[in-house]
Amino acid sequence: MLVSTMRTDHRIPYAKAMQGFSLVELMVVVAVLAILASLAVPSFQELIAAQRVRAAASALYESLLLARSEAIKRNSSVTLSPNSSDLSNGWSVLLADGTTSVRTQESLGSVTFSPASPALGYTALGRLSGSTQIITVAAEGTLKQRKVRAEASGRICVAEGDGSC
Repeated sequence: MLVSTMRTDHRIPYAKAMQGFSLVELMVVVAVLAILASLAVPSFQELIAAQRVRAAASALYESLLLARSEAIKRNSSVTLSPNSSDLSNGWSVLLADGTTSVRTQESLGSVTFSPASPALGYTALGRLSGSTQIITVAAEGTLKQRKVRAEASGRICVAEGDGSC
């Protein structure tokens, strides 16, 4: 009887044995990602607050430009009135009759306006019907703010800081 002396190697080659990664390696990667995410979140929240303030100031600026333009075009007064006595709840651009709305802006979320209910209106000549108004737009809980300045001459601008344009 002949016995085979051929050796069979049942070992797995090194390259095949190292496919994938271990649970420990996965946990290390998750921990590193968690640390990086915790560093990025505060900066991201400041960015979001700054963008909210910028969007609210731009929306107010555009509405004031529209009110001035409509006053000149229609040769009558046009006002910007806050919804429910606070600009934070939105506003409407109203014609001289006080009921016809040219544009309505909904609430912009966690943004505050100071003064909350300014008297903003334009005459038929495109001039502000009162004195110069500076409205501060700020994000709740942060120091981010912009100022929308409506001058008696009718000029409107948006600025950071002291509100000078």
